[in-house]
Amino acid sequence: MSVRSIPAADLADICSELAGFFGAPLEAEDVRALRRHGGFGPLGALAADPLYAADLRRAREAVLAPASEEETVSRLNSGYCQLFLGIGGAAGAPPFESAYRGTGRLYQEAVDSMAELLATCGLRPADGFAEPPDHLAIELSLLAQFIQSGADAPDLGDGPAAALRRRLAEWVPAFARGCARYDRSGFYAPLAAVLTTLLEDGTLALAA
Repeated sequence: MSVRSIPAADLADICSELAGFFGAPLEAEDVRALRRHGGFGPLGALAADPLYAADLRRAREAVLAPASEEETVSRLNSGYCQLFLGIGGAAGAPPFESAYRGTGRLYQEAVDSMAELLATCGLRPADGFAEPPDHLAIELSLLAQFIQSGADAPDLGDGPAAALRRRLAEWVPAFARGCARYDRSGFYAPLAAVLTTLLEDGTLALAA
């Protein structure tokens, strides 16, 4: 099945699943579910498309590597913390839009504009999520809501879902390049590549 035939609701679920992966380290039960089922949830709908198949296979292999569940959880969590949180002092790929705009300093204009967009929608980050509003997980979650609600219905023209998709497409490729360079887990870099392809091939634009 072509990814372009996937219903908008399923594309929203794909954005939500990616937001979850980039939003926090995997819990043991998450890794257990991935290993037990041998694949992803909504993301699995992309596996038949050649644009995504190889990257999804790489991510899947990182989870199904011949190691114990505990070792896999430790490796993936260590990779997440090094790559996205800078723990250990190693270079990584900050999951914040502001890191890839202007001077690259965090907590700049992108934070303010995303906070304003969330407020306009009557939303705020979930309780306990302490990251700034330009975090990739927040932007993807908001995009999922826009797609799910049909925010770009034909009579609305170029609506908020299209605008947010373009916004993500402007900085996520640089984020994905950082993941490709520094990811030690073998899991997050291919997922970042999947997201980049999803943003660039027009699929999300068609979801509206």
